[in-house]
Amino acid sequence: MKRISLLAIFTMLLFASCNKWLDVNDNPNSANTKVPTPEQRLPPLIAQFVDSYESAGTRAAFVGQQLAVTYAVNNNWNLTRWYSNTSSANWPWQAWYVNSAVNVAPTIEAAEKVGAYHYMGAAKIIKAFGFAALADFYGMMPYDEFDDPSTITPKFDDAEHIYTQIFALLDEAIADLSKPQEEGAPTLQKGDILMNGNVDNWIKLAYGLKARHLNHLSKLPSYDPQAVLAALALAPQTESQSAIMQYVDETATTTSNSKASLQFQNNSTSRVTKLYVDYITNNYTGAPTGSNDMEDPRKPLLIPRSEEPDGSWRYSKGVDMQSELPKTGPAAFSYVNGKFNHADSIYLPLRETKGTYNGVERVISTGSWYVKKGGKGLLLTNAEMRFIEAEIKFKLNDPAGALAAYKEGIRAHMNILGVPASESSAYLASTSVVQDPSALTLSHIMIQKYIALSFSPEQWADLRRMDFCTDAGGNYNEAQGVYKGFNRPSHVYVEAYPSSTDWPRRFAVPSYEINYNLEEVLKANPEADKPTYLNKPIWWDRR
Repeated sequence: MKRISLLAIFTMLLFASCNKWLDVNDNPNSANTKVPTPEQRLPPLIAQFVDSYESAGTRAAFVGQQLAVTYAVNNNWNLTRWYSNTSSANWPWQAWYVNSAVNVAPTIEAAEKVGAYHYMGAAKIIKAFGFAALADFYGMMPYDEFDDPSTITPKFDDAEHIYTQIFALLDEAIADLSKPQEEGAPTLQKGDILMNGNVDNWIKLAYGLKARHLNHLSKLPSYDPQAVLAALALAPQTESQSAIMQYVDETATTTSNSKASLQFQNNSTSRVTKLYVDYITNNYTGAPTGSNDMEDPRKPLLIPRSEEPDGSWRYSKGVDMQSELPKTGPAAFSYVNGKFNHADSIYLPLRETKGTYNGVERVISTGSWYVKKGGKGLLLTNAEMRFIEAEIKFKLNDPAGALAAYKEGIRAHMNILGVPASESSAYLASTSVVQDPSALTLSHIMIQKYIALSFSPEQWADLRRMDFCTDAGGNYNEAQGVYKGFNRPSHVYVEAYPSSTDWPRRFAVPSYEINYNLEEVLKANPEADKPTYLNKPIWWDRR
């Protein structure tokens, strides 16, 4: 018995020692109940969400005719003909579900354990932001069952149901962010790569998302413009309050693009369209004009330029999407022996490009502000908020209020792009901008918003809400339509858009779901595997 007792004591001491050793030597790189902490979880959650959102924005820019592409039968070229196949639809979905959404609950759980309420609020905003944006993009997606590990084939929820959830999430987030954190909880600044720990800006983002998505309901009987205005009053009012992702170009010569802007990564072969150039240069039906016209100071920032051998500069020509060119071009080109090897060098790349001949460097393209390697991603800005305000006040028969908001939207976008205040003020006082409230039209407001929402999924949401440039019957009508000049591309994917009244209304269901979850997909929409599914309006897009 004595020997057994000594053995028992020895065993107890051994296990006590082991437990103590294990406690001291937690592996900080392995997930457990303590690791990762909230401040470790939030940065990748933000980064992966931004990847999903901005990648959706690039795709929307092709569909929305801001971007053309050098000819090659690939996903991007197909998007310019409004064909989102299951492959081109994949990445925003994957970046959201696989890299982002599944990490929201663990972030909230880790934050709750230490009373880090501000992290809980930020995570809930990211969840609402991502699901709302992609619900608008796809029209339906798993929500209620998306993170249930016991459900391999989750049901699809319509975007209308998802909207009810995201508004509730935003209210919860505002409440969390308004609480004082528990003693010892990490400050938000430690893990916040978007707002640098500014709690008030996160709250403004929540209200901005409310305003954006409440305004999406403008076609529905339930639309409440006063509710939108109320949210706008609490949303971002300045550039410093906006949700803007700053990317990193680590050195001038680095070959790694891991921290470069999403638009830099996504636009290696992109070109600007004629429509985009026409909007920036006021070359559309009904554009403001007069004796004091002035070139938009954003033009050299948004439309690429090339340096000529004599030192002069030329702007890129925009690809006319209604011409025959997009069927087989424009062609990619190179700079060899001091010359361009193809006449399509008139269509300049959106990436900054340089060439050298006989030791002399030449700027082939200045690129676009949005496609800088260390550029910025405009997620939700005060410029967008002012254009929403202008739209609502215009519809509420307040032309003076609408004009003021329209001008402030233009000014705010110029400020974000770094246009000097003197130049933006001079432009806003010129006849290139509407000066008379009675002359302001919805087209003026929405076309300026289209410019300010370059590379954003939101510009495609607006195109759908405004029915592109069509009359009540869905036919292209420049006299009655809002987006003057926006017409069906010459190479439109006729299998999906057989009628002249068919327009792009949603993206295809990604291949993962078609291949492995088709039963649930078809339960949600029996037409989801047909080409014409792409022209079916989502819930807020129906009259």
